[in-house]
Amino acid sequence: MSTMMEKWFGKHDATLSRLLKEFEEVKTSVRFLSDKYDNLEKNTIDVRNRVQAFEKKMESNEPRIADLEAKLESMEQRARNCNLEISNLPEKRGENLISIIENIAQVIKLPMSTRDIVNIHRVPQSSPNITRPKNIVVKFASQITRDNFISATRLNKGLESEQLNIQGPSRKIYINEHLTLNSKKLFRKARDLAREAGFKFAWIKHGVILVRADVTTPAFAIRTEKDLSKLKPNSHLH
Repeated sequence: MSTMMEKWFGKHDATLSRLLKEFEEVKTSVRFLSDKYDNLEKNTIDVRNRVQAFEKKMESNEPRIADLEAKLESMEQRARNCNLEISNLPEKRGENLISIIENIAQVIKLPMSTRDIVNIHRVPQSSPNITRPKNIVVKFASQITRDNFISATRLNKGLESEQLNIQGPSRKIYINEHLTLNSKKLFRKARDLAREAGFKFAWIKHGVILVRADVTTPAFAIRTEKDLSKLKPNSHLH
């Protein structure tokens, strides 16, 4: 029996050695993968901690960022304090924009000189699909001249293209302060919400959006998206 066992083990010794060697290699591979997983997990935790720390830092800086954005918006709007924007005025090739402004001034009975105009130009549309006439931006020498121009237009109860002897169907021409893109978007939202809430007045003065429920109530300003919450239906009745 002992001899048979020795023969059997001798016969299978090479196979057993190979299996043991392969088993050791598997153990080494598993150990290697385990170490790699531990390192990966450690790195993942480290990255997660860094991300969380960055998010907390960003959260703490949000008020400061919002404040900076508000200041930049205010500066951009102040840079337009002498500007007005004319919308829906038909355009034609070779038009003389200064002559058009002079013509408008005569219609609204506002004495002014070409020296009052610093710059004037049509503004390209934001999309090629827009068929409306390009807006005209006029920069005056002073904010007083700009404000007088707008006031005279309102006293004239608006302006129609036929009053300027412009051929074609009569169009209502709009003359307003030149707002930044953000202010325009905020004003549209405020105007629509004010209408839904039953407010009778929404307008712009010196770049500030103002709303008023009726002639008996005080006006208040809409400066940010948060201020839109003030425009709740029937809130002016309380």
